[in-house]
Amino acid sequence: MCADCIRQRPAGATGTNVDPICAGGYKPRVTVSPARRIAAEVLLRVEQGGAFANLALDGALRAAGALEAREAALATELTYGTLRWQLQLDRALAVHSDRPVEELDDKVRAALRLSAFELLHHPRVPARAAVDQGVEIVRALGAARASGYANAVLRRLSETRAPAPLPSREVDPVGHVASLYAHPRWMVERWSKWLGPEEAEKLCAANQQQAPATVRLVRKKRDDALRALDEAHIEARPGEYSPDALVLAPGAPPALDIEGHEQGLFQAQDEAAQLVSRFAAPPPGASVLDACAAPGGKACHLAELGAGEVLAVDLHARKAKQVEAAAHRLGLDNVRALAADATLPLPGDPHFDVVLLDAPCSGLGTLRRHPEAKLRRTPEDVDRLAQLQARLLASVSQTVKPGGLLVYAVCTLTPEESDEQVARFVAGHPDFRPEPPPEGWATLRAAVDCLDGRGRLLTLPHRTGTDGFFAVRLRKAGEDRR
Repeated sequence: MCADCIRQRPAGATGTNVDPICAGGYKPRVTVSPARRIAAEVLLRVEQGGAFANLALDGALRAAGALEAREAALATELTYGTLRWQLQLDRALAVHSDRPVEELDDKVRAALRLSAFELLHHPRVPARAAVDQGVEIVRALGAARASGYANAVLRRLSETRAPAPLPSREVDPVGHVASLYAHPRWMVERWSKWLGPEEAEKLCAANQQQAPATVRLVRKKRDDALRALDEAHIEARPGEYSPDALVLAPGAPPALDIEGHEQGLFQAQDEAAQLVSRFAAPPPGASVLDACAAPGGKACHLAELGAGEVLAVDLHARKAKQVEAAAHRLGLDNVRALAADATLPLPGDPHFDVVLLDAPCSGLGTLRRHPEAKLRRTPEDVDRLAQLQARLLASVSQTVKPGGLLVYAVCTLTPEESDEQVARFVAGHPDFRPEPPPEGWATLRAAVDCLDGRGRLLTLPHRTGTDGFFAVRLRKAGEDRR
């Protein structure tokens, strides 16, 4: 029996009480910390049930009840960090495992990934503690039979605490960047062709950072909102690009939990998403259609910016009700929600001065907030979504008045869903032409950081520190231009 076991062995314990964590003899079981237990369960829900990490984690933290702020912060870091680096962690585990990682039981895989993240990215955590916790997580998740296997793999990894060797940058530059920043190879290939290799690598690096929490202040309640945040001792700074944005300091609670949210003083919304509404810039009193509107951030913002009436359409009735609830909370009586399929003619065949199509997309501009998306998306998804976007564009373009404006936007960064999509639409609809952004739509800095060479909105996370968005203004021919 090792000296450490003798020190920890309770009085009366026998030498047959052996834990596989310690080859020398008895060692008391380690209790899994609340943060690690929560993170492991959320990771399991994300993999098994396709849950969104942010929603699953928020639910788990609320269900945990009274939890120390430190534990809640650690659970958040472990959850997002493990998802963010999952491809790297799997490669590192594969080096020390005699079984393919993808063939392991889901519970064992989740526990190994979580502990591997601590071993590779938390150098201050003692290796033995990370291994101990990993083995106990396996047991806590109900896979005790695999505890010995998990112990062996994690102990081997703990000896090096190093990721698997990278492909040569000279021989395989795409594979090198994909492995270095834990991105699927196909994403890096497409970004390299679209943005160039250097920009693609910077984008991958930015995706590995946690996005800041950002809110949009309701314009008529700005002073009240700032006062509420100050009274809650929440530090914040103005946004760089949207005059309505406030970026919360790290560690701030979710916007839903901040005093003033239910009173309609602000709304959680990334700064780039705010720029889309300002890019649309509805004229005072304009009739506006927001197609695919849920959860309602842009519809409400358009209403605040001076639209006369906003019709917010979403395919699902439940989501349409979310838009209604958001508008009611913010005190907006000029937003109406409708559950309808925007690929089909709307009831009554209405026409609008401004139509915003914030289309369903692959979401690759939001990987800092939703790292699980890069693990789920495939090239086939991009092609399928591009076809859906084309159908939506063709449909909603019919609702634009002569001289009116169609704004197409996506929160992704693929040429198929942005530049190429617009080129195909314009080629098939010669009555629409791209036009520059409106005057005064954002801060002066946005004109440099947030526009491409043709005046289209393009926010790249490594340049702007925001989510990645693309948007273009398309003016319909006619004499009734407002």
